[in-house]
Amino acid sequence: MPTDFNGGGRAPHRRQRGAPSVLNEPARPDFTLTHHPARWQELDGELLPLLGRMSHKPGVNNVDHFGDTTRSEVNLQKGGWTLIPPEACPAAVSPDGIPGYVRVFDGRVGPIHVTAWERPRALGSRVVWDRDEQGYRQWLRHLMTEGYIAPPDSTVVEYLREQLMSKRERKAAAADLNPYARQAVEQIDKALERLDAAWAKVSGAD
Repeated sequence: MPTDFNGGGRAPHRRQRGAPSVLNEPARPDFTLTHHPARWQELDGELLPLLGRMSHKPGVNNVDHFGDTTRSEVNLQKGGWTLIPPEACPAAVSPDGIPGYVRVFDGRVGPIHVTAWERPRALGSRVVWDRDEQGYRQWLRHLMTEGYIAPPDSTVVEYLREQLMSKRERKAAAADLNPYARQAVEQIDKALERLDAAWAKVSGAD
């Protein structure tokens, strides 16, 4: 039987009663979520931001050996990235009622930092991570509604469409003889329809 860890992760630097068991996984450093205006994804007919992570690991990506992330933050912002502040996830929209989007679990070799929408289960000696995908998408919508992330530009949608069309052309060349390629073309056509519908919702064209 899978063993559920008690409740969920705790917020960084915050003690919590009923602390979860120690996880048999490598440590994961703290992080800040980020977004670039060119990074979007179509999910079930909806355009949502595709977030990145700025690691706080000392000595990595311009984080100094004391863990100061200032230089890394400045470089990302110069490159057009937006840093998502912890207050962008208030308690009212977090899955566990704790403000902030980072949770930390105790690992055998150090703390394990994950998002608030990830939760571990033990399967024997293995750790399986469940993800509240719907809750996470709801938070992405919150980021857009509250102005933390601006709506996508039309050029971004055009780029996503070009990627799908290029993939379609490659598959279509073999579709007459290869049933798998033919199925792939059908799936791409559906993805194009979803992308167009998603863009219509954002742009107000529907």
